[in-house]
Amino acid sequence: MEGSCNLRLSLTFRLVALSLFLARGLTASDPQALFEKARALELSGDWAAAEAAYREYLRHTPASPEALSNLGVVLAQQQKYDEAVRFYRRALRLRPSLLQIHLNMGLACYKAGKPSAAVDHFNAYLRHDPMSRQARQLLATSLLESDRYEEAARNFRALLPTEDPTVQLGLATAYVRLKRTAEAERILEGILQNQDSPEIQLLVGQAHLAVGAAHWKLRQYDSAVEAWRQEVKLDPRNVAVIFALGAALAERREAEALLWLEQARKIRPQHAPTLFYLGKLAWEQKRSGEALRRLEAAVRLDPSIRAARYLLAQVYRSQGQAEKAKVELEAVRRLTDRGVREDIDILQGAGAGARR
Repeated sequence: MEGSCNLRLSLTFRLVALSLFLARGLTASDPQALFEKARALELSGDWAAAEAAYREYLRHTPASPEALSNLGVVLAQQQKYDEAVRFYRRALRLRPSLLQIHLNMGLACYKAGKPSAAVDHFNAYLRHDPMSRQARQLLATSLLESDRYEEAARNFRALLPTEDPTVQLGLATAYVRLKRTAEAERILEGILQNQDSPEIQLLVGQAHLAVGAAHWKLRQYDSAVEAWRQEVKLDPRNVAVIFALGAALAERREAEALLWLEQARKIRPQHAPTLFYLGKLAWEQKRSGEALRRLEAAVRLDPSIRAARYLLAQVYRSQGQAEKAKVELEAVRRLTDRGVREDIDILQGAGAGARR
């Protein structure tokens, strides 16, 4: 019995050793089979297994631009964007004619939150394929997110005419940033007349919010309010626009502000800025009890709203709560100091960048 058991164990060990030997032999002597396996795993969407297979193949064939590029794709599918870029770069060094890699590198950089780096790769791809609409739109979007609005607008315009609302929205957004609000509004109205997709309606709503904000910054207050009113007509539940409209009217001390701010609070009851403005209105209208309740709630939800804390200190002081007022004023001082330090850091960083 014992001899039989030992025999079976010996045979098992021999079979395991043989299988390992054969596997090693396959990898070393037939790397193409390993590449095909990696490719099949990639096509099936098994990204982790495909990554392992490509890495094993590259141990034996490290100078394969195809495998390096494919491994970059697999890594990008797993959101390992920085590592994907490193493998794409190695592939390009070995074979600069693989122009598709520039497109993939641009996408990886963009998804890694590096739109400025993405711009260089999309431009490189477009030098060889200037008619690629995909690369042109990706370039325009990356320029937009790099705050290069004139160039973004130029590249979005190069894609016109088009029925693609994302291109039109991109151009409208660039125009908003360039303070060309009338042109942005015309584009947005055109999209709304031709699109009923909920996703597109949401994007247009966000663009309308930006159009109103651009008007407001330019002190074009009537135009800002009008832009937000138009959006509320289209989407009565767009709480961001409802709040913006209420806050703008509150700054202008218009009675209608309270209606919009209460509507925003009903949709989003835990929104600190809405509660702050409701408290501000209550204080201005001599409703100190309601002002206290709203402002305390706003500060509890977001202690960094300096204006809310300052106004709350005034309410406490009016009610004889000197110690509470002192606490709020001290918080205002700290927030002011922090803001100044942040401004100094930004200026110093800009100065260092200019010197480099």
